[in-house]
Amino acid sequence: MSLADIELEHIISAPIAKVSRAIRTPALVVQWLGCMRYTGELGATFFMQPDPDKRAADSIEGATHCELVALEDERMVFTWFLPDTPKTTVTIELEAPDDETTVVRLRHAGWDAFPDAAIEAVWQALKGGWASGVLPNLDATVRA
Repeated sequence: MSLADIELEHIISAPIAKVSRAIRTPALVVQWLGCMRYTGELGATFFMQPDPDKRAADSIEGATHCELVALEDERMVFTWFLPDTPKTTVTIELEAPDDETTVVRLRHAGWDAFPDAAIEAVWQALKGGWASGVLPNLDATVRA
């Protein structure tokens, strides 16, 4: 049995246009995603460096590699992988139930390429990181 996709939903009290701007503007993406070398160009590689000292030094040692696959007004898709491991895919989609609210849905898929036992701790850590770090950071960036 393979691990399920990580699926999260976060509600931001802001118009969808503001949230859309935050997922499309490179300087804002760096803030909420905590990544390095993000340009917003399709096919470009960027890095998620969990070590703050290495991030400050622009070191990609131990960083997750990401490649921007799609970027639209209400959708961002990128791969997430370590060198020599299968790629997983992160999709962030926006929906506006009303003029002042945006629902952000994050799906991190592709876990079926890994043996469950080998990747379950990483899956758990990522689920927590997306939920308690990245999505709240997006919320804070939008409302700043």
